[in-house]
Formats: sequence, C-alpha cells, structure tokens
Amino acid sequence: MQLHVRVFDDADLLADLAATAIARSLQSAMAEHDGPVSLFLSGGSTPRVTYTRLVDQELDWSRVHLFLGDERWVDADHQDSNARMAREAFVEDIEATFHVLPTHFESPHEAADHYEQTLAELFGSETFRADLVILGLGTDGHTASLFPGTEALDESDRLFVANWVPDKEMWRLSATFRLLHRASEVVFLVTGQTKAEVVAQILEGGVAYPARTVMEGAADVTWYLDRAAAAHLSEEFLAEHG
Repeated sequence: MQLHVRVFDDADLLADLAATAIARSLQSAMAEHDGPVSLFLSGGSTPRVTYTRLVDQELDWSRVHLFLGDERWVDADHQDSNARMAREAFVEDIEATFHVLPTHFESPHEAADHYEQTLAELFGSETFRADLVILGLGTDGHTASLFPGTEALDESDRLFVANWVPDKEMWRLSATFRLLHRASEVVFLVTGQTKAEVVAQILEGGVAYPARTVMEGAADVTWYLDRAAAAHLSEEFLAEHG
C-alpha cells in the first residue's frame, strides 16, 4: 500500500485541490488504456463540495463512467439519495455516463445484483479494476456503507451487496472490500473536528474500522484532510506520509 496524507488549511482549499487531483488521475487512466474509465462516487457533504469543483476541470467526460460506491435504499429523487446529490452537484453539467443504483427494484438484493452485472457487462467481473474510488468517513469508522458489525464486512466474492444497517434501521447498497481493494486508486475526503479522533485511530492507531480495512488492502490511498480533521495526527506521522 502506498499511503499519502494531504492536509489543507480549510475545506474549500481541500475541495479545490482534490478536484484537480481527481481530474489528473482520470486523465492518467485515459492515457493508460482505451475504453471507458470508471469513477466511483461517495455521498456526504465533503465530497459534494469537491464535486462542484469538478465541473470546471478540463477533462473528456464522455469517456468517464460514474458509479456510486454506496446508496441508501430510497427513491432516486429522495432528499437522502446519493444519486440525487451527485446529479445536483455536478453530473447534470458534464457528459459522463452515470450508472445509478436501481433502487426501484423490488428488493435491495436484486438492485445490488443488477449493479454488479452492469459492471461485468462494461468491464468484465473477473478483470474489473476501478480506476478511482472516492470515499468519505463516518465517526464510527464506516466508509461507503460498510458499517462496523454488519454482514457486508464478511463478503469476499461479490463486488456489490445489499447491507442491513441495524443502527440506521435501513438497507444500504455498498461496494465491498473486494471491489475497493482492487481499485487502482482510493481517495478519502474528510473534514471537520468531529472526524479528528477516528481519523487518528485509523491512520496512526491501526484500529480495525472498516475504513482501515479498505486502506490496508488498497494499492494506492490518499487521504485529503482539513486542519480540523487532522488535528489528532502527530507531526511525525504527517511528515512521513505527507
């Protein structure tokens, strides 16, 4: 694993520079191989600000296929829908192909199966390797919809699953560790003082939260943090991984 930690003075600067880095990574992927390039999106307020900056990036969006790393089991137009957030933030303003998790299916399991089949048809399920995955982080250490103590953490064969989250009392759809570990690059976007303790536990403490498991199995991981989220990290750690 290659681990990089970038710390910025505020959330706006983080969003600006993260968007530039994301566009650069997608351009590199386009140069490395023909065909579609895959970008997996996270929900959350911090990623949303970054997405609004992506609209201004010089990029051949027509080659980019956008996917969701996770989704709530709600209608696509629901206020809590990650798909709706992504559309409003930037997808409506670019020419990328957006593959929405099909929450209109009768069951979340059918929806997860369909999404995985979409990936297989586009990229081949055995050879699929996401070009770039954007992730957020919860104060409980979850990322995507891989929550502590849930069944999806034990899934080793599937790329996407339906995951019941007891604390939320709802179904979520989520990429699995298998998909995330096979990504060419993983980016975490985290801001705010409320995330500082869990960030330090994951990065320096080695606590086995789901986000830590994602990080340990991925090839190339970059954390974008504002000063507040990085407040509990040591100067030595930042110097080593900055």
